[in-house]
Amino acid sequence: MNLPRSLAFVLCLAPVVLAQDLTLSQLATRPEFLPAQATLKQPVKLQGRPALAAGQMLTVVSVQGTSVELETPDGRSTFTTKAEDTDVLAKAQATWNALSPEQRALTYATLLRRNDLWPYRVTLKRVVHLSGGDLKAGETAILVGLEGNDLLLVNEKGKFLYNLEPAGTDLLESARKLVVNKAAFPSRVREDLKGKLVSPLTGAAAAPSTGAEPKYYVFYRGAGWCGPCRQFSPALVKFDQTAKAKAPAYELVFISGDKTPADMAKYAKEAGFSWNAVPQARQPDMQIVNRLFTNLIPQLVVTDPAGNVLIDSAKSGTAGALKQLDALLKKG
Repeated sequence: MNLPRSLAFVLCLAPVVLAQDLTLSQLATRPEFLPAQATLKQPVKLQGRPALAAGQMLTVVSVQGTSVELETPDGRSTFTTKAEDTDVLAKAQATWNALSPEQRALTYATLLRRNDLWPYRVTLKRVVHLSGGDLKAGETAILVGLEGNDLLLVNEKGKFLYNLEPAGTDLLESARKLVVNKAAFPSRVREDLKGKLVSPLTGAAAAPSTGAEPKYYVFYRGAGWCGPCRQFSPALVKFDQTAKAKAPAYELVFISGDKTPADMAKYAKEAGFSWNAVPQARQPDMQIVNRLFTNLIPQLVVTDPAGNVLIDSAKSGTAGALKQLDALLKKG
């Protein structure tokens, strides 16, 4: 992996109660309130580089004592200048004033543990330097997980993985919206399935089977050529017919292991199901769901809308997974 230069920020383990008027010392311990950019009030001279004029806007890295660390315009190095010679504190105060208590309490450390507050995509707040080239501020990436204290991201154009510190993205801003409005963004699983679902019988594009966000997603990965899948599918079809009438709080999606749409349609018709499906050709485009499965089929995986695995037949067996799902639905 190509590791970009880390921004200097502190991961707070618990929310800190701050005064209504922020100070520089408080801002140094709560990088969540650092503005992405600050404007110079005074010209700055840099050794061996062109001077920076007053009014120039630069990326903020950290606050250190009474100084602020800023990125040079080319994004390849940093320098420090007096915080009072920038508008960094005024911008931080404006952010603080606009937030609710729940939003103010969010820290980067909290977000590493709360993927229910993650959006599907994040936007880069600064240039990211990778060995294969630079990524521009404003580009988007799919957030697939964590690597240490960094976010693990997928570039949507090149489909390559890289990691980046949370402060280098708009994750915090998105989480602040979600903490007060759970419907601010589509769920990570629903967004991952968007544009990839088809009818297994006709191959026509399909939308999620429920209008509202389901409480659970049930993924069945199988194929017509798989003997154990043919043995398991009648039990799953029967379970779905019974459970759906009592607890329609889940959506069942077929992840096809058949090589062609015709083979998928044949299996679905013979097994007697019409659940929305993801054909094999579209599965590499799923950055969340596709990571749930092993190389063995059949496999039944149940997740919440954030993509957290609740049940996995790879650990319990398919019969055991159905029993666990039944208990989960009854529990509500």
